[in-house]
Amino acid sequence: MTVMTSSGNLLIAAAHVDVRAGEASAPPRLRIVAYSGGPMTVGGWGPIVIDVAGVEASERIAILADHDQRLSGVVGHGSVSIEGGSLVVDGAVTGVGQAAKDVVALARAGFELQASVGLEALEVERVAAGKKVNVNGRVVVSGRGITLVKRGRLREVSVVAIGADRTTSVDVAARRGINGSTGMDANNNDAGAAVMDEAAIRASERERLREIEAACAAPGSDWGRSAKRVAELKASAIAGDIDLSELRAEMLDILRSSRPKAPVAHLGAGVRGVSASTENVLAAALLKKGGFAALAEKSFGSYVMEAADRVGVLHTLDACRWALEMEGREVPRERDALVRAALSTMSLPVALTESISRVLLDGYGEAPQTWRSIASVRSVNDFREHKAVRPSMTSDLDPVAPGGEIKHGTLSEDATTYRANTYGTMLSVDRRDIVNDDLGFLDGVARSLGRSAMRTLADDYYKMLLANPGSFFSAGNGNYITGADTALSVDSLAAAATAMMVQTDDEDRNLDLKPVTLLVPPQLAVRAKQVLESEYIAAATNGPTGNAVRNLVRLEIEPRLSNGARFGANASAKAWYLFAEHAACSTIVAFLNGRDTPTVEYFGLSTEPNRLAASWRVYFDWGVATCDFRAAVKAKGEA
Repeated sequence: MTVMTSSGNLLIAAAHVDVRAGEASAPPRLRIVAYSGGPMTVGGWGPIVIDVAGVEASERIAILADHDQRLSGVVGHGSVSIEGGSLVVDGAVTGVGQAAKDVVALARAGFELQASVGLEALEVERVAAGKKVNVNGRVVVSGRGITLVKRGRLREVSVVAIGADRTTSVDVAARRGINGSTGMDANNNDAGAAVMDEAAIRASERERLREIEAACAAPGSDWGRSAKRVAELKASAIAGDIDLSELRAEMLDILRSSRPKAPVAHLGAGVRGVSASTENVLAAALLKKGGFAALAEKSFGSYVMEAADRVGVLHTLDACRWALEMEGREVPRERDALVRAALSTMSLPVALTESISRVLLDGYGEAPQTWRSIASVRSVNDFREHKAVRPSMTSDLDPVAPGGEIKHGTLSEDATTYRANTYGTMLSVDRRDIVNDDLGFLDGVARSLGRSAMRTLADDYYKMLLANPGSFFSAGNGNYITGADTALSVDSLAAAATAMMVQTDDEDRNLDLKPVTLLVPPQLAVRAKQVLESEYIAAATNGPTGNAVRNLVRLEIEPRLSNGARFGANASAKAWYLFAEHAACSTIVAFLNGRDTPTVEYFGLSTEPNRLAASWRVYFDWGVATCDFRAAVKAKGEA
């Protein structure tokens, strides 16, 4: 089992737990194979591999029961080693509380113990899809992309009764025999050489049958349509064809499928055949409670909103109770326990993630995006460097004689390069926000994070544009006009449009470029509207007075163009720009896998003993670059 916790921590179910009973005066020994070295899937991270060589650990690692950090939860301590690419913990049961006694008693009775290991991720690296990585003495092939944890800190190891990973196994090396013996032959210390008489064997078999009966007992002893399958599994377990761990895993699957669609909230009479997931209904209820009813209906539709109204979330604690009830779990009466239990469900974290994501994306969409009127948007499937050939550098079509051969065209080496990078931040919701019925994090944090994501992308784009990489705007490129007559006016706009339309390639071919967007700083906004919207202009002579550039292009106003404090000396309140259509590819904004909005992922619960909080990470992958200088013109705008 692998569970994501906050602050980059991982809880990993051990592949193997071995409890050895030592001499009467010596504490029982523990051996835990915490991680076998291969890939696994972690919620919030996806496929992941941990480099065991990079795991840091103190000389004595605490071994706890069920992650209980109180003294009563201490089972013992151990030391960490690496064996054949696996992470191994060897230790002793030195705890004096009931938890340590229970672990020893359960192990000696044959109970199949499992373990969970807390690892804090300190350094991670993303491995692109299809790439190979040598780690833990093996070659791992990344199918859909994988996260490599190159360095981590082992915090603690916990012994647990049942883990979610059905493939984990426990091998009890020795059990206590009759008459208080250790279960080992006095003349042969090999593990597993248990000495048991006929009575002990019968007692052990009765206990095995009792555990089989308990595993197959449903609430109310009614499995419905699954009764036949339960009977078959029970018979196989009694016959010894499957062991208890396999039986429990199968019964857990049947129990989940036999529940009356716990994660689905039915809309009731009058809406036949329509249902809504628990998570969406709960998310809609939370959004409405937080003052986003219109956004909730826009996101989920009227049917989900109808179900959300019937849920009746008047307080965030109501959402906690409903999440637990819909998953068939006990609802604690104490508030902190209620919040902790609800955050450990699937429904509430997913619903909160949906709520945060919807508000964040709403804020993202509200932020101005002037770059969208200018840039060519591309999709990349990895973080490697990519090339874009300038559209103006492609060759002509050649005439083909009847029956002749079509010649192969070539793409010019005159290309620009770009790559996507990752930008992100964290968002946490403290239990106090839930207990205090405070959903202010939706409007105060999530919405502002959405606007911040767009602001960061816009900053990156205009920082690149104003830096003028490679003398993108220059007189030599024919796309930079200077002089007193370049102050924004009808005549200067016409001159800039002409400069673009007469651009040719290296072989003097016309490129048929057409100006589409006029980009100005706020200081020129009024003047730009006068130039573009006036029907007439004052003429010094008796010539025509009509405005020849009226509505020639659309207008975009961008404050970053004149923000010298942030964007440096190239920022100007006088300079203005003219761009061709997107396809002309003056500039590029590239998104990983075409996703042009931020991603919100649930990061898990904090394991800090004095803090209970759920955390989310917000990340965004993009890259920017200049491409074809012929599709853009800059005017210095000197007055």
